[in-house]
Amino acid sequence: MKIVELPIKNLREAPWNANRMNEEMMAHLKESIRRYGLVTNLVARKLADNSYEVLSGNQRLKLLVEMGFKAAPCVVVKLDDAHARLLSQALNHLQGVDDIGLRIELLREVLKAIPEEEVAAILPDTASSLRTITSMNEETIASCLQNFEKARQAKLRHLQFQLTDDQLEIIQEALTRLMPEAKEKGDNPNVRGNALYLLSKFYLENNADE
Repeated sequence: MKIVELPIKNLREAPWNANRMNEEMMAHLKESIRRYGLVTNLVARKLADNSYEVLSGNQRLKLLVEMGFKAAPCVVVKLDDAHARLLSQALNHLQGVDDIGLRIELLREVLKAIPEEEVAAILPDTASSLRTITSMNEETIASCLQNFEKARQAKLRHLQFQLTDDQLEIIQEALTRLMPEAKEKGDNPNVRGNALYLLSKFYLENNADE
């Protein structure tokens, strides 16, 4: 395994790449590259025609082409098709979870030096959520830390959904109405997750014969 600077014209997106990024997240990624450059290497393997197939970094490659980059640093690996796909999945999905307390302190320090709109342009947080974070008192932070620890101990799993605006509006309304009950029932410290569970459980119990 080695890191080399490869011409963009020699890099190919993996046609089987399953990772997708919506327009909003692509905009955040583009702003990060524009401001700081490409600070994370792509991972690629050499093909028979001397081009390179990107295993990790396909979204970054699209932006590099769009932004006129001529080359990119790549970790070059030698893998067969099956192991290339396996590594791609591992790199896309094996990620840690932020310690909420440390993240709050980190963002507070960042916002002391960098304007809110610049931070919101790079991170997926909205300006409103950033203001909420910086205004948290010690009691609120303690509560967040307690919920984070409960979530860590419960080994919560993550699910991702892609929804239309209309679907999102209906689901958010349903979850909001269930919030009071979700706070009292279930052992999931994530109240919205608990609300989704109660909604699904209600449907299954009332449609058992279908």
